[in-house]
Parts: sequence; C-alpha cells; structure tokens
Amino acid sequence: MAEPAVLSDDLKLHIPVIQYQNQYLWADFEYITGATGPIGFTVKDYGTLSAESIAPGLFDLAMVTDGADPRIVDITDNEARLTFISSIPLACSVVYGKTPAFGAVAIDTNMNGGAIIDHNPILTDLQAETLYYYRVQGTDAQGKLYWAATNSFTTAAANTSDKNLLSLNNGAIVSDVSSNFGGAQNDQSWGANSAIDGSNHSAWSSAGDGDAAYIEIALSAAKQIETLEVWSRSMTDGSAKIFSFTVTLDNAEVLGPFTLPDTKQAYQFTINRTSASVRLDVVSSSGGNTGLIEIAAY
Repeated sequence: MAEPAVLSDDLKLHIPVIQYQNQYLWADFEYITGATGPIGFTVKDYGTLSAESIAPGLFDLAMVTDGADPRIVDITDNEARLTFISSIPLACSVVYGKTPAFGAVAIDTNMNGGAIIDHNPILTDLQAETLYYYRVQGTDAQGKLYWAATNSFTTAAANTSDKNLLSLNNGAIVSDVSSNFGGAQNDQSWGANSAIDGSNHSAWSSAGDGDAAYIEIALSAAKQIETLEVWSRSMTDGSAKIFSFTVTLDNAEVLGPFTLPDTKQAYQFTINRTSASVRLDVVSSSGGNTGLIEIAAY
C-alpha cells in the first residue's frame, strides 16, 4: 500500500513516491487554470528519493499463508490462541481489543526475537462473553509487511469451577522438579508452577535438562484420575520438544511411556487410577530446555 497522494484545497497535487524504472521520485503538480476538457496538471517541482527512505509496502498475509487461514482456537473466558502456518518465516503479532481500534498486542513467545513459521500467540486478559476484534500482521527478513483483514471472535462464559485436579487453584503444589530455567523459583517466570497455573500463555522450562527433566505434583488429597492432559513446550530451533514420557503415581506404579504427537496443543491419556501425586518423567525429547505449557488431570 503506497503512501497516498494529496490534493490540497487549492488544487495543488503532491505525489510522495513515484517509482520509475529503478528510481524513486517525488513530485508537486499545479492545476492548469482554464484548461478545457479533462482536468490538467503541470509539474511544478520534483526530486529523487533514496531507496532507504521508502516505507515498506503492505502485502496480503494470504500470500504467505501455508494451508488454513489464521484462526482463533482454545477460546476460554479469559484467553484465546491464534494459530496458522506461514510459508516463510515471519516476526508475527496480533493486535486485538473490544473495538476495531484494538488496544492490545500479543506475540508468539517461541519467536525469541526472531521470525518463525508455526505461529501460536496467546491473547490474554480477556473478559468472558465478550466480542473481540483482531488483526494478524507479520514482517519477513526483507522488511515486507504482511497483514490480514480484521476479524472477530467471542470469548466463552466465565468458568467458575476449575476441574483440573493438578491446578494451583485446587490446592495442588509442585513437590519436586528437575530444575527451572535461569534458577527461577517455582512461582517465578519459567518456574514449575507455570505448568499448573491454568494458562496457556506461561510455561515451565527446565534448565537444559533434556531427557532428564521431571516434575512431581502433589494433589490436595488422593483423587481418582481418569485422564491426564499434557502439553509440551518447544523452541524455534527445534529443541525442548518432549516426544514421550512416563507417569509415576504415589504407590510407585509407573505408567507409559506415552507419546506426544507434537507441541501444538495438549493431548489426553487415560490413567484411571487413584493417587495423591503425579510425577512426569521425560523419556525422549529433542533436548535442551524441556518443559510443559500445561499438565492437568481430570
């Protein structure tokens, strides 16, 4: 989208950018007084522009979308996730708000300051049963700006009960963990509590434990666990992905190994056991700072 030309009230025309062959020019025009037929202008002044001074153009995001269009998934009463795959690496963000003026922005934490292909930014601090507008935009390595049309979604009704037996809200605590990235405490950023805080926006990251990573959670009391839900974190360089894990219960029974197909979402596994604690041990991974976006039990 080029910078628009401006026609003043006295019919003076300014065109900020004209591309002619490999040159960029600007030009001012004046209305030809008394011209008959079509309105005529004459060049009053012009000059050259350096390529560095030209603002990047805007391009349709659909040009670099590989497969499905960007869509909102995992909608709750206070969070939602935008997901899509781009055909080229993009530094992507999504602006959102209660009006088309937006007011908030979310970026994918997996970008780590760079561009990626698999995009999953989390929209946070949402209100229940509320219509939100959003627009996706991204920049490639050449500085081209891609954007999609404004779209909308509605959040879910407020969830007044947390059914996750491993939730901090239900009295569960992290009783042991292999490590936290940067030596963080469990309740700090990247700490183990992030795996049971009910938010897809945070994650527990170990400090390079790879296949040796583990986390143990004590329930408020012994509970019947029908299903375990696990969501592995990952990094853009392909590390930190958990491929398989085992589960150890408080009676020392070991279940698994269970396989995680990918890191795009949480996957459920049938447990059907009664236990007061759950320990997850990584069996195989892509190494590095393995950890979890969330672990839950129902």
